[in-house]
Amino acid sequence: MKRLLTIITSLFFILAITSTSFASEVDGTPNFKDYLVSFDNDEVDVNLIKNYGGEVKRQYQYMPVVSVKLSEKAAKALAKNAKVEYIEPDGRVKAIGQETPWGVPHVKATEVQESGITGTGVKVGVLDTGVDFLHEDLNVSGGATFVSDTDNYMDDNGHGTHVAGTVAAQNNTIGVIGVAPKVELYGIKVLDQSGYGSYSDVIAGIEWATTNNLDILNMSFSGETGSRTLQRALDNAYNSGVLLVGAAGNNGFDRKGNVGYPAKYDSVIAVGAIDQQNNRADFSSVGRELEIMAPGVTIKSTIPGGYAFSSGTSMAAPHVVGVAALLSESSPELDNIQVRNRLNDTATNLGDSFYFGNGLVDAQAAISTLETTSTKGNGTKKPKK
Repeated sequence: MKRLLTIITSLFFILAITSTSFASEVDGTPNFKDYLVSFDNDEVDVNLIKNYGGEVKRQYQYMPVVSVKLSEKAAKALAKNAKVEYIEPDGRVKAIGQETPWGVPHVKATEVQESGITGTGVKVGVLDTGVDFLHEDLNVSGGATFVSDTDNYMDDNGHGTHVAGTVAAQNNTIGVIGVAPKVELYGIKVLDQSGYGSYSDVIAGIEWATTNNLDILNMSFSGETGSRTLQRALDNAYNSGVLLVGAAGNNGFDRKGNVGYPAKYDSVIAVGAIDQQNNRADFSSVGRELEIMAPGVTIKSTIPGGYAFSSGTSMAAPHVVGVAALLSESSPELDNIQVRNRLNDTATNLGDSFYFGNGLVDAQAAISTLETTSTKGNGTKKPKK
């Protein structure tokens, strides 16, 4: 009996060491990293993460995925568990170039605004560093923050406010005017004061936009690595009716193509930048995923407490968002895929699609076109001309 108790005690001691070995490695070690964990069978097992010494940071609403902290050793072991579909590192994104309103008339938004179409009733989200909701030239309807150690979506960088102004700066006697000044504007803070953020925070912002029935989402940031979870979140939003617009990236020319994530994904309109002469900006990324072009060189827009010029595909993307909002108000019967197709069908051809996609977005042509695309499609990118 005494021998049996000794054996049981030894086994218990071994199990205790095994169950805490991952935790002891995690605590305070440099191997402690952020991961996205996807479970099989649509069932999230939070306790399984804890058993591997992990900390669950966030659980997502529309897919069986959690954002966690784990040691590298624990992550490798957990990946072999039968309940786990996959584990991937939590990637990082950074706000694209801040160098920036000739762009408004260049996309023919001025003529559309003069006809009384200004984006009224269209809900637009700016997924970025936040938005200065106290700015005198912006009318912000609401928002949320997913950046740790922040209490609200106030912009502490400037990038998000600049993007927001290109979409929706008010038509008043001060400052600048946006492409669609009457949209319902929402600031979704997923990038910190340095312009950096994680895929996990971006995903949370996308899900917030979906839950709150936003119509269009601007994503003026770029990551170098793909993420199955990020792609799933984008596809979920797109299939729910959200039009997704992303900056193609400021990586310049590459003969193999270099469009960044999330713009690279099929569910996202990848936007490149042109100058006032319709030349491709030398910083603007190229590739077969490139879909449409917009003004992105020396763009004046709002920043916290004032105004500034900046350049980048970050500045081009909100021009497309604004035009999409004008079209959505003009033709509310169109769904997100039909709006996307119309923008592509009516764009002004600028040349080789590898460099220019389908061409320069044209608000007047998109709205005045009589033929309406009736086929919903399958959620993939519009073929280049």
